[in-house]
Amino acid sequence: MTNTPHSSRNHESNASWPPSRAAYREISSYCALSKPKLEALKPWLDNHAARFEEPRYIENDPIGVVVGYEEAVDREIVAFLAAMMAWGRREIVIQKTLLLMENLGPHPALTLRETSEEQWMQWFASFRHRTFNVIDIVAFLRGLKVLLQQGETLETIWKECFDAVQQDPVCLMSEFQRRFRAAAEPFPKRTSRHISTPESKTASKRLWMYLRWMVRSGGPVDLGQWTFISPSQLRIPLDVHVGRQSRRLGLLKRKANDALAVEQLTSVLRYLDPLDPVKYDYAFLGIGIEGESL
Repeated sequence: MTNTPHSSRNHESNASWPPSRAAYREISSYCALSKPKLEALKPWLDNHAARFEEPRYIENDPIGVVVGYEEAVDREIVAFLAAMMAWGRREIVIQKTLLLMENLGPHPALTLRETSEEQWMQWFASFRHRTFNVIDIVAFLRGLKVLLQQGETLETIWKECFDAVQQDPVCLMSEFQRRFRAAAEPFPKRTSRHISTPESKTASKRLWMYLRWMVRSGGPVDLGQWTFISPSQLRIPLDVHVGRQSRRLGLLKRKANDALAVEQLTSVLRYLDPLDPVKYDYAFLGIGIEGESL
């Protein structure tokens, strides 16, 4: 991919800058910065986002495992599993994702369709990653297999979930969690820490990261192969690191890293870039790596 479309998207995002006072008032209750200070922060964040959203990022990120698969449906499967594994140091996440994919082969969607849970139990009997074990992996694979039987592709399933909630991004994640857990029945209680219940109102960081990978287009990193939702409707993948950086910068007041904090932080980031608010995920990454401060 080239950087030209990515640069064009940024140009469009800046076309109506700065936003109105009314737009600022909508976010002022959960952003600690004044309107001038927030707007002054934008070039600094834009610079960090651009510097870290580049091809070399792929080499050291789980998405690098995904890009080697030719078939779109295989990338969907690998990206989902890589996103679920994305817990802890990136090099360990990559290692564990590659270990998973050794048994699923070059065409994981076909492998899922043609193999059984008994085989999966044998393949992954000794698999460990953080709190993951074979029970969680088999639940993931069972859910993915059933969803592929229902919709042929995972994008079809996500689009059905989106349509079921009248295309409201606020409700999308809860609907997908409900759909996935039903597909993976019997759903192990222990696996709820990875695919939580819709009622839990968690940040769903790994699922929003998965959607960022699949939906954002025009840049050198994210895959951009799904179109059921626009990049402007995506939510920031919020974890403890993004939460810490956003609060330190004054972008978020809320202390909890939950679904409400995701909505509030994304609204502030959308104020800075209405078309592509989650590009700032790269800015938070860069700030964390470099340990910079204003």
